[in-house]
Amino acid sequence: MTRFNKVHLAKPSLDTEFLLTNCLGGFAMGTTLGTPTRRYHSLLVAATRPPVDRVATVSQIAERLTITVPRPATEHWITPLHFHGSPAPTAAPGLASFTRDANSCIWRYTFPGGISLTKTLTLAAERSLARVHYRLTASAAAGVLTLHPLVCLRDFHSLNNSDAFKLSANGRSLMISSASSHVRIEHDPGLSRQPARTLWRNVYYHREADRGQDSIEHTLVPATYYIEFDPGAAAEGSIWIVADNGPIEPVARREPPGLDAALSGLDPSETQARTALTRLTESADAFIVRRGQAPHFGTTILAGYPWFADWGRDTMIALPGLLIETGRHAQAAACLSTFAQHIRRGLVPNRFDDYTGDAHYNTVDASLWFIHATTELLHHAPDIPERPALLEACLSIINAYASGTDFGIRLDSDGLITAGSPESQLTWMDAQRDGVTFTPRHGKAVEINALWHHALVRLARLTQGPDQQRLITLAESCRVAFAAFINPAGGLYDRLEPVGDIFHPITEIRPNQIFAASLEHSPLDSDQRRAVVAVVHEHLLTPFGLRTLSPTDAAYQPRYTGSLFERDRAYHNGTVWPWLLGAYAEAVLRSATSPAHRSAARQHLRSVLWPLIERMDSVCIGHISEVCGAQPPFPPDGCPAQAWSTAELLRAWRLVSAPEPVSLRSSAPS
Repeated sequence: MTRFNKVHLAKPSLDTEFLLTNCLGGFAMGTTLGTPTRRYHSLLVAATRPPVDRVATVSQIAERLTITVPRPATEHWITPLHFHGSPAPTAAPGLASFTRDANSCIWRYTFPGGISLTKTLTLAAERSLARVHYRLTASAAAGVLTLHPLVCLRDFHSLNNSDAFKLSANGRSLMISSASSHVRIEHDPGLSRQPARTLWRNVYYHREADRGQDSIEHTLVPATYYIEFDPGAAAEGSIWIVADNGPIEPVARREPPGLDAALSGLDPSETQARTALTRLTESADAFIVRRGQAPHFGTTILAGYPWFADWGRDTMIALPGLLIETGRHAQAAACLSTFAQHIRRGLVPNRFDDYTGDAHYNTVDASLWFIHATTELLHHAPDIPERPALLEACLSIINAYASGTDFGIRLDSDGLITAGSPESQLTWMDAQRDGVTFTPRHGKAVEINALWHHALVRLARLTQGPDQQRLITLAESCRVAFAAFINPAGGLYDRLEPVGDIFHPITEIRPNQIFAASLEHSPLDSDQRRAVVAVVHEHLLTPFGLRTLSPTDAAYQPRYTGSLFERDRAYHNGTVWPWLLGAYAEAVLRSATSPAHRSAARQHLRSVLWPLIERMDSVCIGHISEVCGAQPPFPPDGCPAQAWSTAELLRAWRLVSAPEPVSLRSSAPS
C-alpha cells in the first residue's frame, strides 16, 4: 500500500525547494517554480564516486510553448530563468500546481485553447539517471513545445563560464563531455532533436549572491527538442539525463522503508505523532546512501543536501534516529562498520575528502558518538554479526583517549577528558574562517565529558573481567570530577578552559550542557538534570530548536545572514539548531520522576516538537533545515535538508509517543 505523503502546492514559489535523491549521494534539486537559484540546483547531480565527486549536469530545461492555432500565434516561456541584471521572476506562465511524490516531482500547467501540460521529473534509485517526461493535451489548440536543456557539467561546488564541451550524437543519444565529466541526453520517439549549440550567458543564482558567493554562470544548450501537438490528441515524450554507463530504463517507484518500525507501539489515537513520524521517516531515507562502488560498497549517512558529504560526527548523531528507530539495523551496522574500518589512534574520521577520499580526524566527539550509536544498536539488535568487531572498535577508542592521542585529546589526572588548543576546533561548534576561531572550546568541554562517562558505563555493561573493572573505575573518576562543571547560579559551565596549568570555568550559557541531562548514564543526579533543563528552557528554547548562546551574552548574534564570514560568526553564537531538540526532549523526560510529571513533560514536548513538522514544506519540501535565526520569526537557513535535524526530531517523537519501556531506559548507574 502506498503511504508516501504527497505534497501538493497550489502556489509554487522561488523560495520553496524540492529534493529527490538516488541512494548514491546524487540528487535532483530546484525550486518549485522551476527557476534555479543555487549552483546546486540541477535535474541530476551525479555522485561519480559515491557518495562524493558530485557533478551537476543539467541545471534545468527551459521550455517554450508556441500556440499556432488559433491565430494569432502566441508564445509562453514556461520555466522562468533569472538572468543577471533582470528582476527575479515571481511566477511561471500557466503553472497551476506542483506535487512532490516518493521519487518524482510534477508540474501542471494550463493555457488557453484547453491546453494541459504535465512535466514529471523522476530520479532512479542506485543509478545516475533522471527522466523528464512531458504530456500535452489540447481540446482546441495546436502548436509545439520546444525544450532547451541547460548543460553546466561541472563540479557541483563550482560554476561554469566557458563553452569547453565536446558534443557527439548517435541516433537519439547526445553525449556532452568536458575534461573530467560527461553526461548523455537521450530522447524517446515522442520528441525530435535539432542541433542548436548555444551558450546561454549570465544565468543568475540569487541564493549564492545572498551568501556572498559567485553567482553567475554560462550554460550550454547543446540541442533543442520538439513535441508537436494537435487539437483533440495527446502528445508526450521523455528526455533522459544519464551520467553513468547504463542504459535508459523505466524508473520504478520506490517507497522509503522503515515506516512500520517508526510507528511501532504507537496508539492509533496518536494521530499527531503518527503524522510526524510518517513525514520524518520519509525524510530520513534521503540521507542513507552508499559509500564506494558495487559490489564492494558500504553504507553511510550524508550530513545534508545539497552541499554536505558524510561527516563522522553527523553520521553518528543521526544514525539512531535515521536507522535504529526505523528498524534498519543491518544498514546501521554496515554504516558503523564503514567508519570503524577507518578509526586511527582511537579517532573516528571527522570527514572524508570529497576528491581524494582521505580521512580527516580533527574531532574529539565523533568517536564518543560512535560508541553511543554502537551501544544503542546493540541494545536493539544484540545478535548482529558485527557485534565483536564493533565492541573492539569501541574499546580501542577508550584506550586511545585514556592514553592520549592526536590533537591533544587525553585523559587528565582528575578523570576528565581535555582536548585541543585555542586554534583547533574539535567539538561540533567548529566554525572557523579567515584564521578566526569563533567559538573556541579547547580544554574540558561539558558534553565531551558527559559522553565519556556515558560511554564508559555502557561499555562496562557489555564487557567482563579486567576490561569491565577498568571501565567502571574510569567512570567513577569522571563522575566525581564532573562536579567541577556545576554552576552555583544554575545549570553547568560550558567548559573548563586551561590557562597555564589551571582550568577555569566558562560561564557562557550554551546548549552543550543539555547532553549531560539527556544521556542515559549521566554523571548528574535527578535534581541536577532538572536544573540543566530549567536553564536551557529559560535561555535557549525556541519553537524551532535551541539557541547556541543565551541572548544575555555580549557575543550573541540574533541573525544568521550576510557573507560566509558573518554567517560563521553567528553559526554557534545564538543561531538556532533544530537537532538539539532531540537531546532536550530526552533530558525533559529523564528529569520527570513521577507519572504526573512525565505526562506533563510529554504534553510540553508535543507542543515544542510540532512547529518543525508544520514547517517541513516551507523551505525544502519534506525536510528540516540545518539552522534558524535566533529571533522571531526564526527564519530557516543553512543547509535546506539536514540529516541530524530529521534524525533527532524523529527520535524525539519516538521518545514522546512510544511506550516508555521501549523508548526510555533507566538512567540508574551500573
